Amino acid sequence: MKFILILACLSVYVATLEAQRTCKGAVPDRLTICVGSKNVGRNNTRSCRQNANSKMWWYDSRSRSCKKLAYKGCGGNNNRYCTRQACRNKCRRN
Repeated sequence: MKFILILACLSVYVATLEAQRTCKGAVPDRLTICVGSKNVGRNNTRSCRQNANSKMWWYDSRSRSCKKLAYKGCGGNNNRYCTRQACRNKCRRN
């Protein structure tokens, strides 16, 4: 039984790492914040445009909800999440 539990936890961990690796514009989880305005960043260089992700989320502390964000690839703030679920998990306490 312990083996199955350990295997399940390991699977979730690997899946989380894989999702973070494939998400363009990702902010490391330990650096994400739940405050600040919507900030789409900028796309003034080719490398910025290659890092763009139109399917990101940000936490709106006024409405206490996660909203869609089209990240341009560079700059911005750390109120940016790859999935709605990641946004909710981090910010639901606020």
